[in-house]
Amino acid sequence: MKFGFCVMANVDEIGFFSHAETLGFDSVWVADSQHMFSDCYAVLALAARQTTRLRLGPGTAICGTRIPAVQVAAMGTLNRLAPGRVFLGIGTGNTAMRTMGQKPMKMAEFSEYLRVLAGLLRGETVDYTFNGVTKPIRMLMHETHYMNLEPHIPLYVSGFG
Repeated sequence: MKFGFCVMANVDEIGFFSHAETLGFDSVWVADSQHMFSDCYAVLALAARQTTRLRLGPGTAICGTRIPAVQVAAMGTLNRLAPGRVFLGIGTGNTAMRTMGQKPMKMAEFSEYLRVLAGLLRGETVDYTFNGVTKPIRMLMHETHYMNLEPHIPLYVSGFG
């Protein structure tokens, strides 16, 4: 059996991750809520540098505040720092969107977001509509520098909110 848990993104508590690894935990999910906590990707990058075995990822990242390519670039960068130890938990943005007076993403939009996100995570070219214009997009430079999409980055979809 593997154990993990979710923590608030706190850039001042980075030592926690190596402690969790020492205690034998498998994973730590870092909350993504831009109005409440430190940036989850900055915290995860620091945690990746201080650990060697612990699996790391946002729990859960917010689709309403980052377009799919931005989400994939962040995860690909983390996968470069901690190859094979990262995962992406994604949700409609219940808490984070409500703190801005917005509603979480609707299910049809979320489904489309996940289609694009999953394709980009696999290194595929996908049709993406932004500001009413649909174009094929893909992640560049992911095989050699800057980010890694291999090993595969698991995608977990939240059912909360």
